[in-house]
Amino acid sequence: MAGKTSQTIESTLLGRTVRVHNRKKNLIRFGAVAAAGLGAAALAFTSTGAFADNASTDGDVAVQSDAGAMIVGGSPAAEGQFPWQVALADASDPSYNYCGGSLIAEDVVLTAAHCTEGSAAADVVIRHGSVDITSTETYEVADVMVADGFDGSTMVNDWSLITLAEPIPGAEPIALNTEDTEDFSTLQVSGWGTTSSGGAASDELLFVDVPYITDADCGGAYGAEFDADTMLCAGDLESGGVDSCQGDSGGPLMDTTGEPVLVGIVSWGYGCADAGNPGVYSNVAFLYDDINAALAAL
Repeated sequence: MAGKTSQTIESTLLGRTVRVHNRKKNLIRFGAVAAAGLGAAALAFTSTGAFADNASTDGDVAVQSDAGAMIVGGSPAAEGQFPWQVALADASDPSYNYCGGSLIAEDVVLTAAHCTEGSAAADVVIRHGSVDITSTETYEVADVMVADGFDGSTMVNDWSLITLAEPIPGAEPIALNTEDTEDFSTLQVSGWGTTSSGGAASDELLFVDVPYITDADCGGAYGAEFDADTMLCAGDLESGGVDSCQGDSGGPLMDTTGEPVLVGIVSWGYGCADAGNPGVYSNVAFLYDDINAALAAL
């Protein structure tokens, strides 16, 4: 992305592109900070748009110096197409967005735990209100709650709630999926992340259709790393080419065939859009009771 120079960081995090770190379970698909257990303010980031192009490698773990993943093989979203979409940004430099998220209430964002772990409310702001990240409004955060049982080594229970200091006027939250089913065909994922693994992020919100992948096929791809309860997979298993990527972490995987529902949360994967390595998402339906209980306790 454009803007300031980036500063690489070192971390002892596991290899996953968490769509933050790479071994792939690049894994984590977010910019970087949270996974390292640091506040976002601890790093120097790229400017408008989001992540740095550089990554540091510590052993077998490559850490992207941006905290999010971008959409691969996608198209620009229309204004208002995904009104629940938000970006997480560094409170000390709100021009640096590193993860995505979804409004599930006018003052609550659901995102990935690996995007918020180690961050205080004062470290994070939420950006919302336009498909152009440079035109979004900035909202302060009152509280950050990381899911009980989140394990950064396995990515189990990769979800988090962010409570805003004030509700977003005119917010249009997305409903949570409550049916833990494999009865999906094509889903959609959106974000401001990179358009290729290790590439540049987009100032424009992108989205892409991703085929749903059965638990059996995803387990065949990832073996014991895939937890069929708390995770689900989507992407073109045979050919690749469509996926979420770095910077998209925490963002929405949606079923839009009827009233849109939030099916998954961008979590991790090996690389981005590689054949045989689909995107892995937190399974909202399986986690629904825990998410709902946490909402009730806010």
